[in-house]
Amino acid sequence: EYMGIVGNKIRLNMAMHVPKAPGFAQMLKEGAKHYSGLDEAVYRNIDACKELAKTTRSAFGPHGQNKMVINHLEKLFVTNDAATILSELEVQHPAAKMIVLATKQQEQEVGDGTNFVLVFAGALLEHAEMLLRMGLSVTEVTEGYEFAVKKALDMLPELVCEQQKDLKNGDIAT
Repeated sequence: EYMGIVGNKIRLNMAMHVPKAPGFAQMLKEGAKHYSGLDEAVYRNIDACKELAKTTRSAFGPHGQNKMVINHLEKLFVTNDAATILSELEVQHPAAKMIVLATKQQEQEVGDGTNFVLVFAGALLEHAEMLLRMGLSVTEVTEGYEFAVKKALDMLPELVCEQQKDLKNGDIAT
């Protein structure tokens, strides 16, 4: 330690090296962060997924903005298609990769709607985070979402305005 006098004030400078606590934290690189506990891990997963959803949110809808993406080969893409954006991103986070897989599945099954899947998942996770911070458990939030899906599926048939049975008949389909 070093003590010096500056003007009328005495300044005490101590060594800036703070030893790490013994155990796991000591094995990590300098600057590495270690999170413990289920709650902290859940919040970190939600944050990663929300950030991924935020990247394409402004490209969604009729007034969606184009995104400029430069891939690892220095090739430039200008697009508002979430499937193209996600295919060029190198997503490393495991939870965010799950959302990327869901968007790819949507692309394979339907051929469209990847941006919706991504934005919708981000919105669900934002609301889930609020519920978790209010004190609900992960299980309660999951059960609540499952109940909401069942309720929505029950309500959908009542909301049908018009239905076409024979789409091959040109007179009816148009």
